[in-house]
Amino acid sequence: MQGGAKFVRSRGRRAWFAGIFALLILLMNVFPVVAVARPYVPNLGGGTYDVPKLPVPDLQAPQWDVPKLEAPQWDVPQLDVPKLEAPHWDVPQLDVPKLEAPRWDVPQLDVPKLEAPRWDVPDLQPRNGTVPTLKPPTMDVPDLRPPNISVPDLTPHSLKQDGRSAKPQPFTETLAYKLAELSYKEIIGGTLNYSKELVERGTVTAGQAGASYGKVLFRVGVKGLDIALQDTPYSDLPGLTLDGLDAKGAYDSYKFVFQRYAPANAGTVRVPGVVTGLNVAVAAISLPFDFFNMVGQFRQAYDPDLGEEKQNEKFVDGIGNLGSTLMDIGVITSTIPGWQAIAFACVATGFVLWAGARLVKWYNKASGGALSKRISSVRKGIGKVLGWFSS
Repeated sequence: MQGGAKFVRSRGRRAWFAGIFALLILLMNVFPVVAVARPYVPNLGGGTYDVPKLPVPDLQAPQWDVPKLEAPQWDVPQLDVPKLEAPHWDVPQLDVPKLEAPRWDVPQLDVPKLEAPRWDVPDLQPRNGTVPTLKPPTMDVPDLRPPNISVPDLTPHSLKQDGRSAKPQPFTETLAYKLAELSYKEIIGGTLNYSKELVERGTVTAGQAGASYGKVLFRVGVKGLDIALQDTPYSDLPGLTLDGLDAKGAYDSYKFVFQRYAPANAGTVRVPGVVTGLNVAVAAISLPFDFFNMVGQFRQAYDPDLGEEKQNEKFVDGIGNLGSTLMDIGVITSTIPGWQAIAFACVATGFVLWAGARLVKWYNKASGGALSKRISSVRKGIGKVLGWFSS
């Protein structure tokens, strides 16, 4: 019964709460309407209104009975830990057998005595008891020597008649020097010259760049053939080709130095700095090889162990390398302020010497030695002059 009364009381209170909440909502809706209609309501006189006294309900919070919760008591079982003991293993005792090496009886073998057989040499005698005398038939030995032909001396050049070693091979004629010249002067110098051509052109296509580099590879290949075919009947072919390619390089050196010397005149052309540096680098690489070639060829030109024809050829080649050396010096000195006139003179003189030596060399070869006597006269004359200075 007490629980039912509490339920009815709480339900009545809920109804009061609902009514009061509805009244508040109504007032919230009515007040705005009254405020809007206030100016339109006529003044009927100032009357007094008594505010109705409404009974305020006694609202009390319900008394809730908080249940008392007790933690359950669990019975913890007591477990006995078993005592484990390590098992006792019986280690078997093994008897190691005693092994004895077997005794081998070496049989005693009798070596048989072998005796060489005795061969009886038969006594061979002719039937009549006389030994015939054998004589070779008389024959005339023909003379196989060719008439009026001198037998060449096949003694190697590296050995003298008394067997002692002759002078060593000139340094510029060794394979190591030739390969070094191919690597530095042709490959590295040719690549720098190829770069210079690209810079001078400015904008180039892939085909033009490939064609220019093909020229570099072609020159390297021809130089390799010149080394391989040295002192053979086919050595003139790559040599003539290289001289034709060198003519283009000599003309480029002359044109480069002339452009730097020309600022003293009107209408000059100023060479870009990159092109100048590449030209100087190519000349600096070529200079030591041209100088060593010149010295080595002049020494061979006056070597008494060589024939006169070979001496003349080396003399002409030395003149050509002297011209190449002067052109390299001219290109390098052209970058020094105030030395342009000297550089131009070196390049012009070197170009004349190089071109003249190449024309004399190939014309003499093509004509079968038509200029050999004149070359010998000039060579011997210069040798006498040098001998006067050396004495």
